[in-house]
Amino acid sequence: MQNIDISIYVPVYNGEKTIEKCINSILKQSIKPEKILIINDCSNDGTKDILEKYQDNIEIINNDKNLGLSYSRNLAINSLKSRFIASIDADVEVNNRWLEILYKKLLDKDITLIGGRMFEKHLDNPFNFWRSIRIGQQWGNEDILDPKFVFGCNNLLDTKKINKKKIFNKFAGYFKSNGEDIEFSNYLKSENHRLYYSSEALCYHLQDDDAKSLSKRYWRYIHYGDGLKKRNYFKTIKNLIRQLKKTLKWSFIDLFKLRIKLILINFIVFYNFSKIDIRFVKKDNYD
Repeated sequence: MQNIDISIYVPVYNGEKTIEKCINSILKQSIKPEKILIINDCSNDGTKDILEKYQDNIEIINNDKNLGLSYSRNLAINSLKSRFIASIDADVEVNNRWLEILYKKLLDKDITLIGGRMFEKHLDNPFNFWRSIRIGQQWGNEDILDPKFVFGCNNLLDTKKINKKKIFNKFAGYFKSNGEDIEFSNYLKSENHRLYYSSEALCYHLQDDDAKSLSKRYWRYIHYGDGLKKRNYFKTIKNLIRQLKKTLKWSFIDLFKLRIKLILINFIVFYNFSKIDIRFVKKDNYD
């Protein structure tokens, strides 16, 4: 298919285990983007060396210090001049027709922001399997007009329909958590923009979790979009009681389905979640 006015950006921090597969999947797209921009957020592993191998096919911006995901997203959006701008996380591998499907549906449905469906790649890891059924980054096997929000890990934006400067100045450097996709989706809805979820635009999550990383990921998931506002001990205890009830409910279901490993993970995640929540209240910031 011919080149279209589309650019893709990938924010990455310490992504040496996945960034190569991510870039290779972008290079295989049926629609060839005009530019592939990688924002390297001061990675201290082998990410920079890997990126340099692709310098003939990609453009690289190296941040001098670690500035966070939201800063990298804003930097990419403000740097790219294409009408259509796609975003892919560094631990995501996209299907060959991912971009083509999103682009065609974006035009056909007259919408501003569209996202695809993500599966977990390594379900043999029980922590990944837990993640897939508890906090999966998709809305199911049917297309949805105006989903609750569009996930930031894979999406396509029509910048012709928005005021880039107004919107992204509003969000630049604003978030401390991973809730920028919810905030951005809510903002677009408030401005009467339409969102869309495509179950046909497929991609795959490559990241392997362990107990610590999964617990932190789940904590972020629960506190998505709250801006990490100040919370007192009373609200935290209420939240932990709610999480304990959820943990017990999940465990009864897992016991019925003989998913014994998941029962153990349920309580590991709850224990670590509780420690993070209490520490957050004490320090009034995210550790």
